[in-house]
Amino acid sequence: MARFEVFIPAAEQGSFDVTLRVDALNWMQALKTGFHRLGEQGLVPHNVLVDVQDDGSVHVTDANSARVFRIRELSEAEVAAAKVKPRPTPIGTPVAPEPVVPAPSPAMVDPVSQTEGPGLPLVGVAREVKDPHLTSGLDVPPLDPKTLRPPADRPTAPMAPRPTPMSTPRVILPPTQELVASPKPPTGPIGRRKPARSPAAQMEDVLAEVFERVQGVYQRREAADGLGYLLDLAMEKIPVEAGSVFASELVSGDLRFVVVRGPKAQEILDAKIVIPAGTGIVGFCAVEGVSLGLSDVQKDPRYYRGVSDRVHYETRSILCSPIIAHGRTFGCMELVNRRESPVFSEYEVGMLSYIAHQGALFLDTLG
Repeated sequence: MARFEVFIPAAEQGSFDVTLRVDALNWMQALKTGFHRLGEQGLVPHNVLVDVQDDGSVHVTDANSARVFRIRELSEAEVAAAKVKPRPTPIGTPVAPEPVVPAPSPAMVDPVSQTEGPGLPLVGVAREVKDPHLTSGLDVPPLDPKTLRPPADRPTAPMAPRPTPMSTPRVILPPTQELVASPKPPTGPIGRRKPARSPAAQMEDVLAEVFERVQGVYQRREAADGLGYLLDLAMEKIPVEAGSVFASELVSGDLRFVVVRGPKAQEILDAKIVIPAGTGIVGFCAVEGVSLGLSDVQKDPRYYRGVSDRVHYETRSILCSPIIAHGRTFGCMELVNRRESPVFSEYEVGMLSYIAHQGALFLDTLG
């Protein structure tokens, strides 16, 4: 398992940036573990823009909050040189207070002898209680001490740990430590450069049209026909050279092409290529349930070259979204090679994520 340095910026103004050292299988798992470590499980981004830098670090921009995260795999030398922040230790050891025995009340004192009655109970003082089964004279078997114990799933003391409900299993995080500073800090600003102006009005018009036209998928009766309609809509609004829809096998999770658009579409369908579960960018998105825009796939070690080499087609940039609804992953929708510029925008990631989700709802209605 690799070790990653995860930089998480402050979630709100006045908070602190945090740099963590996390053991994980990939950068997305490292980022999720970092969020769990900080108690921000609900803030894990699902629509992200990924830029892999020349030094191997991954700059992840959340399309919704615009927060930029930096994840980098550490070498053994950097792991040894990294300074870990010590965990805060409590000051002193808390001591449980001794029980206070109250003075006997007038009702507990014999008014004649002015002495305590032998049979009067004292509040706060433990007294031996005899088993009534042994003193009543009846032939009743004594109580089994085991029956007096509380159930195993019930805490025996106010501070005893309570069992975790089966519906919310305990999350066991891999080793995570906060670093004093990065052993190899970035030399410049992280993330992509923000545009000088944002065409908000134009984006709103495009999104409004997409929201209206996406409903046309429910007029289709075949899965491939409906998914092809949604893929054509995505490629119309996002300028790309090619696109495809993958279906996920129910048992194995392997991905196969069901709809393909572009110059090599028929070759890909005729080749009947199957991508193993979790392989490549599309497999990563299906497993992690995250929409991902990647501006330069050649820099990403997860990039799977099998399809491009098979049909002799160069892949430069990828935008991929999982087709998920009601906890089930039906597959993925992927756009390849953005025209004009390889950098996908935040609203394009959100748009494809929405169209892919509508595809999942459409498949769900087909049963």
